[in-house]
Amino acid sequence: MTIATRGQGVVVDPPDGQTSTQMCKPQQSVQPGNGSSIQLSETGVLGGEPSSDQQQINNELIGDDNSGMGGGTEPDFPHTKLALLDDKISSPRWVVPVLPEQELEVLLQASIDLCRKGLDVHSEACQRFFREGLTISFTKILTDDAVNSWKFNIHHCILQNCERLVELCVVKLNQDWFPLLDLLAMVFNPNNKFHTFNGSRPSETVPSGSNIPDEELYARLPPDSRTPRGWLVDLINRFGTLGGFQILLEKISEWKKSNSLSDICTHSAIWTLL
Repeated sequence: MTIATRGQGVVVDPPDGQTSTQMCKPQQSVQPGNGSSIQLSETGVLGGEPSSDQQQINNELIGDDNSGMGGGTEPDFPHTKLALLDDKISSPRWVVPVLPEQELEVLLQASIDLCRKGLDVHSEACQRFFREGLTISFTKILTDDAVNSWKFNIHHCILQNCERLVELCVVKLNQDWFPLLDLLAMVFNPNNKFHTFNGSRPSETVPSGSNIPDEELYARLPPDSRTPRGWLVDLINRFGTLGGFQILLEKISEWKKSNSLSDICTHSAIWTLL
């Protein structure tokens, strides 16, 4: 048995013929260069305040990573969902997963989150989704002949994904990312298969018979009540509510000052929005 007291080790003969003994190393009080006292044991620092130099070393060891990129690696992105989406849309019997919590919705939301943090450019998976999966998916669900065979709940889920795409485009609008502008032009095209099929849907932002002031809206129902295209009206109003038109006006002003307005305005998305 060993009895340890502060500053010394006291050994007592072991019982029953045990021959091994243990000596507790005394704790030592040392004085760092700045005069503060710390207690040392076999396992390291027990207490006391570290010096400023030691604190700096600790901070460097721990690190302070506010980039959200996990120490220099790519930011988190749902790679499994992206792989599943690629498989589904590239099959001869393709399927675009538009239901809640399925691949398209999850990938859109993840992309919006990365774009808001400015991290999407650091994710190759996210950029590939923009170039391939996103473009292919919306081309199919907005322009393919199969649109006419889908049920209402599928069309409503497509509308919800279009709303997320509009939000994504607004977040990226400052960056002149034209592939997304091409998709935005497709979403706002009143003659695509999706809007043609759903031309009789009423608007939620501008209900029939409402007297909402013009300054509170960005689009109204057309005079022809037979094809109000209410869902398209809602998407345009969402674009405006998110600040899309204000950003676009600021961008046009920048393009005008840089003498590039004539080139930019040849882009289909800009003409659609104008």
